[in-house]
Amino acid sequence: MNIVGDNIKLRPMHKSDMELRVKWFNDPEVNGTLFLDEQLDLEKTLQWFQRTVTDDARRDFVIETTDGKPVGFMGLVGINHRHGTAECYGIVGEKQYWGKGIGTGAHSLLIQWAFDSLGLNKIWAAVNMKNTAILKVTEKLGFRVEGTLRQEKYHQGKRVDVFRIAVLRDEFKPTSAYKEISQSNKQL
Repeated sequence: MNIVGDNIKLRPMHKSDMELRVKWFNDPEVNGTLFLDEQLDLEKTLQWFQRTVTDDARRDFVIETTDGKPVGFMGLVGINHRHGTAECYGIVGEKQYWGKGIGTGAHSLLIQWAFDSLGLNKIWAAVNMKNTAILKVTEKLGFRVEGTLRQEKYHQGKRVDVFRIAVLRDEFKPTSAYKEISQSNKQL
């Protein structure tokens, strides 16, 4: 499934994307925005990918520019159709695209698709309180802080507080709309 917007596209992850995943997740600047302290290696990442391909409770995408350049990853995990909820995640790994609206646009497309196509009612995330960039992105989309999880994560050698943020279907403020949704040629 490809979700196409004005200036970006979300397409399914492929096995060939795992080298970029390792590169970006191991970059100290990118990693500093995540709750991942370990260094990834390609073999374990390929094994992880093989497990995720068949997991119906998640959807993982690559963020691409209009010219087909991969710039990040995003997706939904813990999709629960009974409760209509899922957790979202996203990173822009290509740092020259930071601050250019790619993260906002990609989140907007993903969330709109999740509400429209999956019938979900609530999308949530756990974010580092110090990650001001993602807090600005999500605020534009209608996310609200639901609570502070004190000393919830151990990250980069210390305990950090985490915001639990969420947006409900009727609170969502899309910043862009998808132009089309198409089936991809599944090249896993």
